[in-house]
Amino acid sequence: MKWSDTRKELEFIVNMSPVVVFKFGARPGLPVEYVSNNIIQFGYPPEEFSDYNYEFENIIYRDDLEKIQAEYTDYSSKPDAFGFTLTYRLYTKFGSIRWVEQRTFIIRNDEGNVSHYQGLLFDITDRKKAEEETALNLARQEVLLKLKRMGGYNFQEIIDYAREEAVLLTKSKVGYIAFPTPDETTLIMHSWSKSSIRECSIDEQSRPLVYPVHRTGLWGEAIRQRKPLIINNYQSPSSLKKGFPRGHVTLSSYMHVPIFDGGRIVIVIGVGNKEDEYDANDIFNLMLLMQGLWEVIQKKRLEESLKERSAELADHYAKLRSISMIPQDFLKDIENDGDSAGKSSDHYLRVMEDEVFLMSYERQQSAIEEGLLLANRIKHLTDSMFFLSMGGGNVRYENFTKIDFNSLIEHVSLNTILLLRNKNVVSHIEMPDEFPSVLGEYESLEVVFTTLIENACLNSPAGGKISLTGEIKGDFFEVRISDSGPDLDEASLPYLFQSITFVGSGHFHANRLEGAESGLYVAKIIIHKHGGDVWGERNPEGGSVFVVKMPILNQPEKQKTKEWEK
Repeated sequence: MKWSDTRKELEFIVNMSPVVVFKFGARPGLPVEYVSNNIIQFGYPPEEFSDYNYEFENIIYRDDLEKIQAEYTDYSSKPDAFGFTLTYRLYTKFGSIRWVEQRTFIIRNDEGNVSHYQGLLFDITDRKKAEEETALNLARQEVLLKLKRMGGYNFQEIIDYAREEAVLLTKSKVGYIAFPTPDETTLIMHSWSKSSIRECSIDEQSRPLVYPVHRTGLWGEAIRQRKPLIINNYQSPSSLKKGFPRGHVTLSSYMHVPIFDGGRIVIVIGVGNKEDEYDANDIFNLMLLMQGLWEVIQKKRLEESLKERSAELADHYAKLRSISMIPQDFLKDIENDGDSAGKSSDHYLRVMEDEVFLMSYERQQSAIEEGLLLANRIKHLTDSMFFLSMGGGNVRYENFTKIDFNSLIEHVSLNTILLLRNKNVVSHIEMPDEFPSVLGEYESLEVVFTTLIENACLNSPAGGKISLTGEIKGDFFEVRISDSGPDLDEASLPYLFQSITFVGSGHFHANRLEGAESGLYVAKIIIHKHGGDVWGERNPEGGSVFVVKMPILNQPEKQKTKEWEK
């Protein structure tokens, strides 16, 4: 076989492989003297390199070029060096960037001077992406693990840590974390990255910054559109922009992600100025990180609230003991004074004894009611913490069974009868005789309706009334639990079913009468997992009304909602 034939066969094999063969001149710019035809995989026709003066450095990624030039100079200056391997990025003909590994052999002339470089070029982009994805997964897991261990830090330290890690995970330069008010009309920016503080004229001590949503541009789109937004060319015109705040850092790219708790946005995370383009992976990483942050914030605040309520209960127990000692102390005083008191005072002492016992009884009853309320709040706080730790409890669609709803309500009513009797509250139940069955998890629905009836009873005055009524509406039914307690404050409606609420001063608190302490937060999670909804209303007759809406069983296919699928 002739050498020319062998060479053609070798060239055919090389050109059919993914490995590019090259030969560069040892001159500035690395002029290409030979490159195999399969350079076309990077978009370049081989003819483009046929010009002897074409410099390979033209397609090396600009941020890697200086390092590559230094490597060539270093290895070429070593007389005993015969080759080296480089990893860098290059531009394709279409403007995209690919990772390559270059295995180079140094060719020297008779005088021992370097005359050429020849070798092999491998596209390792997929390998690099896999390595980066693995490293990113490990980094994300480390961040989430550290977040879960930050219970001893204050809220600001936890939020600042999550924000800086969000910037690092997305390879951004700047970032912020904002908390919407419960009505989602205002964004309270409470944490921004140190790099943006250096570039901005914003005073670090001026936090938090408050931005009304209706007056913000792109930042407010997280609330208005209720979905992530990516802008990889921030300088391009957009009707959504309303300019930068005074002294703000210039952005070249931007991304924000809203984080939901149920149907409410609780966090908005924004990052910017990434060298590469933002993509769906960045959204995914931010969502996981911020959901972890929200869980840590909730858990920390619930733990603090549980400690506060437990301390209150301990003080209350001491107060109750003190009240119970009043009659005994009074009797001792009478016994000690009995010898000196005349018969004329016997009647007066008996009257005083009756009054003391009555006063003590009334104060005991009041203290017992307060104690029951505190104990109930502590119970709901622990339930909320359990649900958070279990990622929404054990409610799973595959565990749902057919439930006779009337039997469920009857069972719940029996569970709460002692509380109703203690407060002398009258309950009125009016459910249709042929109320439809539901598909659900019995124990969790029992928790929901027990919670709602207990709250109605606790909010009602002694001798008050609560009522349960049911009504079928199309493919759903509604149960209304009404009480005769104080009117439901319109201002409290956005807070009713939230575990915690962010307030402008930068603190988080468990809601005073609602949310985690009332069990409404857990109730909403359970009902949502059953494909329904629950909300509160003002009672036209005074007091409050809580409405539970659930799908009925006669449409099983319709009942398998998106919420269950999640």
